[in-house]
Amino acid sequence: MLLFLVKLLFYLIRFIPVRVVGALGAGLGRVYYYMDRRHRKIALKNLLRVYPEKSADWRTRTAREACAELGRTSLELPHVFLRSREFLLSRIEISGEELLKQALSQKKGVILAACHHSNWELGALSISMLGYKANSVYRSIRQQPIDHFIVQARGRFGATLQARNKGLRWLPRAIKENSCIGLMIDQHLSSGLPVPFLGHLANTTTLPATIHNKYHTPIMGIALQRIGRSFSFQLKFWPIDIDIKDSNESNQMQLICDSFAPLIHARPELWLWIHRRWLYLDEQETAAR
Repeated sequence: MLLFLVKLLFYLIRFIPVRVVGALGAGLGRVYYYMDRRHRKIALKNLLRVYPEKSADWRTRTAREACAELGRTSLELPHVFLRSREFLLSRIEISGEELLKQALSQKKGVILAACHHSNWELGALSISMLGYKANSVYRSIRQQPIDHFIVQARGRFGATLQARNKGLRWLPRAIKENSCIGLMIDQHLSSGLPVPFLGHLANTTTLPATIHNKYHTPIMGIALQRIGRSFSFQLKFWPIDIDIKDSNESNQMQLICDSFAPLIHARPELWLWIHRRWLYLDEQETAAR
């Protein structure tokens, strides 16, 4: 029954013009900012940590608009999951695709490091839309029928979704097939390594560095940047040059994380500030008190 309702909602929203859906989602996101005190406090604390020099009004406005972006992105999902390849690609400008092709020419696969930035679901879908083999690690949803529906939507152009709790047995084959391997690097991971993210230590996955060191797979950054407030985007690829003489995973992950800083600083409202990215420091500060 729940799956039926989710599908019905998706198909109904699909027939509303995407510009209307985006505006409605942004409005709901702003309402959410004021109603959800817990996540509002997390966003403001994160912004204070990263931008102490900014005014309180600026941080409040940025946190509110980050919630608006989250709402806009959420209500755009039916369009992302159900509209045609031609429609979606018509809304994306691509920058740096030749660099991705150069990396793939090594025949060792490519690690695509990404963040929860703007409409990240469309960003993840774009790899297979462009015709590249793609494997993405994802967190399963507890409701299995809904999880199956979302996995089908994410993989409808040929991408393969790999559940995070299923291990990495699929990885050697993906590299042999010269696949793009999508990995999110901006979420707190309790078993991760403390690495500076936007200038402050945060527990971070080491998987991109581990794969690179074992298979010599090149690493690239990928980000989808919204153009204004419309359903139009720039998809950007950039290489992350890892010193082959330095196999220190902390140094490698810092290079990866640092490559996203200019993008986030340019338009901080597009990033997911309501996530406790610096829980590692929060826990240390609580223990010290």
